[in-house]
Amino acid sequence: MEIIHLKYFIEVARHRSFSKAAAASHVSQSVVSKLIKDLERELDAILFSRTARQVTLTDFGTIFLAEAEQVVTLFNNLIVNFDSKRKLPRGKITIGLPLMTNAVIFAQFLGEFKKRYPDIEIQLYEYGSKKIELAVQEGLLDIGIICRLPGNPEIYDYFSFSRDPLRVVVHPEHALAGRQELRLAHLAGESFILSSSDFSLHDEIIKRCGQAGFQPKIVLETSQRELMVQSVAANLGITLMPANACATLSPALVRTIPLVEPEIVHCMSAIWRKGRPLSYPAKLCLDFAREYFLQGEAC
Repeated sequence: MEIIHLKYFIEVARHRSFSKAAAASHVSQSVVSKLIKDLERELDAILFSRTARQVTLTDFGTIFLAEAEQVVTLFNNLIVNFDSKRKLPRGKITIGLPLMTNAVIFAQFLGEFKKRYPDIEIQLYEYGSKKIELAVQEGLLDIGIICRLPGNPEIYDYFSFSRDPLRVVVHPEHALAGRQELRLAHLAGESFILSSSDFSLHDEIIKRCGQAGFQPKIVLETSQRELMVQSVAANLGITLMPANACATLSPALVRTIPLVEPEIVHCMSAIWRKGRPLSYPAKLCLDFAREYFLQGEAC
């Protein structure tokens, strides 16, 4: 057994496909298939259940995956760990960011991190919080930023930061535009513009509306914050957005009003897979994030 067997095994497990694993590894599918068969023969165990439609891990495969990931991570970190001892941190980090997050805050954070560690490459991917959690779980992302606490804390390590209450966003001529504050029950008859179902706020708002005694009438779901704002500006409905994001909106387009009963809080968390060794650059990034963001109380 060589390290290449483990690497191709992990790629097949991540992609649930021999062809996709081969494409990601820039080799032919036959090469991947042969190495996996060799590995199964050496282990005397079937690692994958193969059907015409999908490839899934067997129970033996699931057990072996955890061990293989640790070995490959340690192997990949040999050079990085050597550089760290020479005070020359380098490597690559993959980070998932939610589309609806405050772009300015994270751009500033990444800029400061890059100043301190110029030789660490950062790859960013934008998804909803649900997809980010899944990508971290499957090992496709080193670190994820999500708009909530993790749904399965037994799977993830995490820390939380940025407590940001939601505000109601309405057209300037809306009947509620002059209110100083609003209760969720005041919105029972309104048309809602919400983030798409990939986003945690989508589910949270629907749940809170149900607790307030009504089901929201949803006229638009989108992953684009600008489309949400412009739809409100066109008087197609109302929306709820974090206060930090509302601070950048033009009062000529929309009005924003505090939501006070109940208060719904947009709380950001950094997550990473529990029990999976982190690369040295990823550890540096998390340490820097704690230093950078946790200036006040964690939510």
